[in-house]
Parts: sequence; structure tokens; C-alpha cells
Amino acid sequence: MNSIFKQLLNVKGMVVENVCIVDGPMRPEPVLEVRVRPRAGMLRCSRCGRKRRGYDRGGGVRRWRHQDFGCWRVELVAMMPRVDCPKCGVVVASVPWAEPGSRFTRDFEAECAWLMTVANQKTVSGFLHVAWRTA
Repeated sequence: MNSIFKQLLNVKGMVVENVCIVDGPMRPEPVLEVRVRPRAGMLRCSRCGRKRRGYDRGGGVRRWRHQDFGCWRVELVAMMPRVDCPKCGVVVASVPWAEPGSRFTRDFEAECAWLMTVANQKTVSGFLHVAWRTA
């Protein structure tokens, strides 16, 4: 299952740990939640990009919005460790699927940027299920 979801998500450098559908009163629609982690030995400083040793297990769960699978909204979820960089200090490790500080994967951002060049505001926000300001 790991290799199938890695191909579907089109994200290198990660391990898929679990996939489930999450539905609840706080969510307007069910979400396909994919729990992932960076591959071992790939911890890098999110500011300078250098390989660094892990500092701790991080401050909690982080989520990134990914491209939808048909009618399913997809979120990548990971416990992100922190690294101790002599140049940058203790910072969250970078992930291969998103830019530092972003709540969206690179694929989602690329799709959004392309769509904004060929469609109007209402179409983009409706198709991606995000507010125009977010896009």
C-alpha cells in the first residue's frame, strides 16, 4: 500500500504510514487523511537546507493540503521532528513535499498557480475548495 499511495501522491522522500477517511462534526466534508513521515536520514534544516541531526520529535502534528483524489479532499499529516542547526538554531525539519512554512504541498500550489492563470476567481476557489484569498 505504501508504494501505491507514494505514486498517487507523487511525492518522493516520504513513507506512508497509514491512510484513513476522517469525518466528524467539525469538518464540512470527509477527508482522506494520509499519515506520512520523511524517509530516514533525510532530516534537513528548513532554513538553510543542510543535513542535520534530529533534536527532538517536534511540537506536534502538522497538516498539508494536497491535490484532491476525485471528490475526496486529501491532507498529509506528519509528526515533524526538529533539527539542531549551528547556523539557524533549533528549527522544524524540512519536508520534501512542501515549502517551509506552507500549509499546502508543492503539487497543490502548482495546480493552484496554473489554475489562477486560466480561470476566474469563482472557478478557482470552487474547484480547489479554498477561498480566493487563500489561493
